[in-house]
Parts: sequence; structure tokens; C-alpha cells
Amino acid sequence: MGPDKIFSLTSLGEWCGDKKRQGIKLAHCHGVFDLLHPGHLRHLEEAKSLGGLVVVTVTSDRHVNKGPGRPLIPAEERARMLEALSLVDAVAISDHNNGVPAIQAVRPDFYVKGPDYGDPDRDMTGNMRREINTVKALGGELWITQGQTMSSSSIRNELLLEQDGEVADFLRDLRSAVDEEQVAALFEKIAELNVLIVGEAIIDTYITCEALGKSSKDPVLAFRPLASEYQLGGSLAVARHVAGLGAKTSVICRVGRGDSWKETVEKEMPDRVSLCLLESDDEPTIQKTRYVDAMTGNKVFETYDIGDSVASSKDSQKLADALEEKLPSYDLVLVADYGHGLLDANSIEALSKSKPIIAVNTQSNAGNRGFNTVSKYPRVDIVCLNGSEVALELRQQHREVVELVPEFMEATGANFVAITSGSRGVTYGKRENEETSVATAPAFATKVIDRVGAGDALFAAIAVFLAAGASSQLAALAGNLAGAASIAAMGNQVAIDSVSMRRHLGALLK
Repeated sequence: MGPDKIFSLTSLGEWCGDKKRQGIKLAHCHGVFDLLHPGHLRHLEEAKSLGGLVVVTVTSDRHVNKGPGRPLIPAEERARMLEALSLVDAVAISDHNNGVPAIQAVRPDFYVKGPDYGDPDRDMTGNMRREINTVKALGGELWITQGQTMSSSSIRNELLLEQDGEVADFLRDLRSAVDEEQVAALFEKIAELNVLIVGEAIIDTYITCEALGKSSKDPVLAFRPLASEYQLGGSLAVARHVAGLGAKTSVICRVGRGDSWKETVEKEMPDRVSLCLLESDDEPTIQKTRYVDAMTGNKVFETYDIGDSVASSKDSQKLADALEEKLPSYDLVLVADYGHGLLDANSIEALSKSKPIIAVNTQSNAGNRGFNTVSKYPRVDIVCLNGSEVALELRQQHREVVELVPEFMEATGANFVAITSGSRGVTYGKRENEETSVATAPAFATKVIDRVGAGDALFAAIAVFLAAGASSQLAALAGNLAGAASIAAMGNQVAIDSVSMRRHLGALLK
């Protein structure tokens, strides 16, 4: 990067302090500046017209919260493009999720923002108000530009719309049916939902290893462990997603009596999640340990610490009692069934006879070897599975997913099904007035690190959106965006949150 105009945020503060001591006024522009366009130039020209130097701070990549694939251009390149403009006198990258630290470094006379800043109450994060208050506290003035507005998101979407293909068709349909005000109203409805998650609690442990090579005496590879971390997975991950979207959230799950995980779960789960932890004398807290190669990030081996996958009569009764007490209080129940023995015939019958909307995700994994199918549920309203799980359910290995949807809906009796197909997106079906409609929502993921947890995130988003009254199309899109955020990190590091989801949806609707 060039030595003259691009600074670190610290050195920019020193540079700005020197200029202010010389009596020079500073106009400060802060933002993403992705896809530099004429609207940006008009914005910078108006800042320059204020009679001083123009200082620009650029949001770092990891804090650009506009959905998968954003920013389109890395922060270093965005800074270089701004540096090349004669309108701009200094540039820095700010590695923060709001403009307050940049404002504190620059201490501008004018903080120059677009027309959106005329109504700080529209900002769901509260950052807009914090930035305005910081500017005024430092003796500066907020300056709202009057030029015609443009956005990088709208330009990106228009480029997508000009393409022929599934993504363009999907966005056209979406934008004709939904606007940002409807999305805002939907999140108000989500906040009123009472949601219960029932399913196995899983502790996901990741051990990062260095490959040493083949053993000299045996045909095995040797690894040296370097570091380890644990994450709350299974039903606990689903609960974090649901709570992040803003719903009132409770979870019923099982932990082993006497092991250390009960305290860990109580400590690590968000306070807004109500926990009902059923302690078992017979089953341990499920722990799945994955060994990850430090150089490639690839998982090389995993172990499951699970019990007999058959609930004891005592554990079965505990769950039945908890369900009898809690089910009548909820609007929606998400059943996260990983096939490790928590949910038995008694609990499944109780769920099937209850009044709330029942959403089910039965996962196939190495611990249940394909025996965990959704057909054991006599009543389901919403079902989320992947393509291979549906093919196994219907014993139809080679047919296209879109062909299987009506047959799968008939077999399950569900009103809505979502079938994931990785990079091909989500195929979803909805039953309405005895008619079944089938459509596909394209995948928006651009970065894949780990697929573990993606299904849980998608399941949570789709079920909550549908329960709040969202259209099938919008719910499928929300599920895809949640899944895309999940696979861009290791395991369940990322939980959905309402602010990010609203921003991602808003960016696609521009």
C-alpha cells in the first residue's frame, strides 16, 4: 500500500491531530466503499466542499455484515482505490463493527454520512446513534449529504438480475413480493414467538493437529495435537440460533449426571435461553471430537462418546414429564433428533399429539447409520432434511430431489418440507388447499470451511420464519443465508442473530 495516504488507525489519529493543530478542518467519511461508484464520488465531493481535508476510514472485511460474498473487494484494495482519488487526503482500515473508534481517532470537524443518517432510529444496531453522539461529544458536526443515493448492494443485485439463471429469477421474484418494511414487521412477530427446542445436547470438540507422517512400524498416520476447543452443538446450537433471531427460547435436553458439561452448558448458553437439563445416571453428555489438520483445515478423524442410544425407563419418564409440563406453553417446537436415544416412542407420541407447530430434523450420522428416519414421527408440520436423507426415506437413490418433494410430503404428511442439496441450494415444498407447490432457493454461500452445524442453522431459520408467517420463499432464503454463515466458520462458532439476518436480507432486497 502507498506510503503517502494510507495509514493505520493509530497513525491516522496522529496525522489528524497534527492537521487540526495547524487549524485545518477535517471531513470524515466512514463506510464499506465496496464497488466504488458515482454515488461515492458525489459523497466525497460534498465532503471536500466543506473546505478542509477528506479523511476516509474503511470497514475491514470481517465486519462487513451484508451477507455471503460480501465484501466483493478486500479492504486493502478498497483502501487503495480510495487512495487513488484526488478528493481523498488520508485513508485507514478500521477493524471494528462501528465507526466510533475511527471517529475517536480522527476527531473530525464534520462527520459526513448519507441520507440514511437522517433517521438514526431506523438503525437496528444502535451504532448510528453511538457514532452521532461520539461526533458531538468531540465537538464535531454531523453532515448529511444531499446527493442522489446509490448502494453497492443494489448495483450488485442489478448485475445478478441481468444474468440469466436461477439466482436472477429468484431475486426478481423475491423483490416483487417482499420489501424491507415487511421484513421488519416479520421480526416483530418473531419476537413474540415462544419456541421450544427438544433434542440431544452435543459437545463438539475440535483438536487441531500437526501431521508428523506415517508411523515407521505400522501403516498409520501420526499427528501431534496443538490446541483444542469445544462448542455447544446439537439442540444447544439450534437454541442459540432461535434465540439469536429474537424468539423467546427454551430447550429440553439431556446431560450426564456427574460429568462437567452441565455446568459448562449453564455457563455458556445465552441468558435469554431457558434451560431444562435432564440429568441421566445412565448416559453421558454426548461428545463428538474431531481432529483437524492445522495446515489444511481438513478433518482427519473423529470419535463419538455416546451411550447405548436407548433411553432407560427412568430417562424416558423424565423427558415425558418435562414435555407434558412445557408443551402447552409454546407456539413452535423444533425437534432436533440426532438419533442418539433421547427421543423414544413415548416422547415422539407426546410431541405428535401436542398443539404447537412441530418442526423436525432427523439427521443421519455415523452414530445411527441411517436408522434415524423421520417416518417414526406420526405427525410433523415442518421437515428439514438433506437430499440423501430423503432419498433413504423413500428408497429412491437416483431420482432428482425436485421429483421427490410431492412423494415425501405425502409420506410425512408435512405442510412444508425443505431439502438441502449443498451448492444447489434448498428445494422446498408447501401444501396449501390440498395443492403442493415446489420451488428452489439458490445457495448464496461463497466460502466453505466446515459443513458441521449448517443444517441446524438452516432448520432453525426456516422453522422460525414460517411460524412467524413468512412466505415459503423468504423462509427458504433465510435458511440458506443462515447455512451460508455457518459453513464459513468451524462447527458452531457462529450463531444466527437478527441484526445480521435483517442486514443480509436487506442487502438482497435493494
